[in-house]
Amino acid sequence: MIIPKNFFEMPKKFVSVSLPYCQRNENLSKKFVEKFHSFTENKFDLIIKWNTKKIRSLFKLKSKNPHPACKIYFGKCDCGETYVGETIRNVEVRWKEHNSPKGTSEPALHLQENPNHSFKWSIILHAPEHYRERKMLEATQIVLKRPSLNKQNDMKTLHLFRNGVTT
Repeated sequence: MIIPKNFFEMPKKFVSVSLPYCQRNENLSKKFVEKFHSFTENKFDLIIKWNTKKIRSLFKLKSKNPHPACKIYFGKCDCGETYVGETIRNVEVRWKEHNSPKGTSEPALHLQENPNHSFKWSIILHAPEHYRERKMLEATQIVLKRPSLNKQNDMKTLHLFRNGVTT
């Protein structure tokens, strides 16, 4: 039976050092390890633990978008008139267009006739970017809410089989 040379010797103690990682620290650490071993006469094993940070921890989390887009919205005038609309753009920009007396939308025309009125706006639904899907959602809300300023108040009937079903 063969016994290894170092079998009866005490194992080396570990020394752990935590350092922030950067290229300069890595280069300096090589010299540090050499000097450490010469100073301690190789009685310790040195372990360097590199502290790294994820990039996202260095920056603030993104704040929520204060200017949402792709929405179905509802507006109510002081006089009780209502309006439902949709936009792919920023809703606040769209609402400013409705509140402008120079606009051509139904709420803008209403405000041209009644300059002392004002609208309060709210978002009803989040809408998809796809134009037809957004228009369908708007049409559904128009039928449900029956706003007085919208020209469209009914949904068109969809005829799947215009000429009937034949076998």
